[in-house]
Amino acid sequence: MPTLNESLLDDKLAELEKVRTWSPRVVSKLESFLRVDDEWALFRANPFTFAAERGVAEDEAVDLFLWASKVGIFQMTWNLLCPGCGVAVHSFTTLRSVCATFHCYLCAVDIETRLDEFVHVGFTISPKIRTIPAHDPQALSVGDYYFRYNFAREARPTPDGPRLAELFVKEHPHVSYIEPRAKHRVEMDAAPGQLVVYDIVTNAVFVFDVDPKQPGPNKPFNLKLTEGAGVPAMSTIAPGRFELELDNDWDQRNTIAVLFKPQAMLDEVQRQLAEGGDAMMHFDRFLSGRRLLTSNAFRQAFETETIQGTEGLAVRDISILFTDLKESTAMYDRIGDLKAFALVNQHFDRLGRAVETNRGAVVKTIGDAVMASFEQPVDAVRAALEMLREIEAFNEEVGEREIVLKIGVHRGASIAVTLNDRLDFFGQTVNIASRVQGLADADEIYVTDDIYRAPGVKELLTKFSVTPQQVSLKGVQRQVSVFRVMTPAA
Repeated sequence: MPTLNESLLDDKLAELEKVRTWSPRVVSKLESFLRVDDEWALFRANPFTFAAERGVAEDEAVDLFLWASKVGIFQMTWNLLCPGCGVAVHSFTTLRSVCATFHCYLCAVDIETRLDEFVHVGFTISPKIRTIPAHDPQALSVGDYYFRYNFAREARPTPDGPRLAELFVKEHPHVSYIEPRAKHRVEMDAAPGQLVVYDIVTNAVFVFDVDPKQPGPNKPFNLKLTEGAGVPAMSTIAPGRFELELDNDWDQRNTIAVLFKPQAMLDEVQRQLAEGGDAMMHFDRFLSGRRLLTSNAFRQAFETETIQGTEGLAVRDISILFTDLKESTAMYDRIGDLKAFALVNQHFDRLGRAVETNRGAVVKTIGDAVMASFEQPVDAVRAALEMLREIEAFNEEVGEREIVLKIGVHRGASIAVTLNDRLDFFGQTVNIASRVQGLADADEIYVTDDIYRAPGVKELLTKFSVTPQQVSLKGVQRQVSVFRVMTPAA
């Protein structure tokens, strides 16, 4: 059995139980997970995997891991994944350290940080609770350091193929540490394709194209690691015996790994590129940065998390919902500021619950309006419908129809930014969502074509009156296709 700090774990689990009402046995399932024999399962743990293996609802598993991080059971990390090789190029403990672009030395490419796809949020058990090998990467075997610590567990070269880390164990004919100021010799037979020799510590990369047309035999190569650079950087060799000597010109221990890419793999990559595709890794589902930014639990537990810099972080696809009140100025004049203010705040509570129960997050309130974000369009529309029901019930409870809601929803690319010390979204998608809301009248929802055509939305609206329109929106040069959604037809 693993050694745990039992008293601290008991205290933290008790603290976690008080955060909110959890489903039966959820916290005990987490405790069981923290005691697993596979110590690597507790490194960059995936809450979706936990949910599937232990019979927990995915949304609750995400909230569980977030709050477990807040109380100190886990350390949450934001990992920037290279879409080409699956390496966790950078890992940060806070969102504000995540940069707008990053560079993968192994693939020799600059990558735009996209919260949807390349930002993996993982959860590693705190060393105060239980020490695991990943807490001390310098003490790892070179195989574990490469294939477990640096490569994303979720990466696969093909959707149904083996995990990348498992495949790389087979495709790496040589992996070793190199001691400071030492030399290291490698000998192997090279087949047609490509040999990539690299050091994941210094980011030095050497590429050898193995070309059958190249005359042999190959001369021995001497490679030097100097300040993270590979010298020479690229060469062509013939199939057959391949010898190299690597000089570690550093006062630190570095590594050497040789990756073999068969010619068939290179040909397949070229075929995909020629057909307009991307030579990208496939990833099992993981908790993305976008999912967290649309989580109320994250915004509550980590309200001080912000995005640094003026560039923001890219989001390729997010759904934005805006609400507003019809004739709210007249309401304030009619019933007085105090009563109107109380009603507006109560309506905020109702709308907030509708957002949270439909897997969204309230971004901010603006006067009498609400802005909310959702990962999936169908959740945004479901929240909008629930909002109308909530406000109808609310008006019946107070005995007067003072709160009259108007809603607009749009999806598209955006930039996640920090405004007024809060996580926010910026860009034309936000502008259009706001303009679309302005089209709505009392008890109406307007959604754009991008929302209406999304999976599940049409089916959700089958009992409603849906009218297509072409409209002009301020600040948008093209005509926009929208759909007016009204009260269920009689």
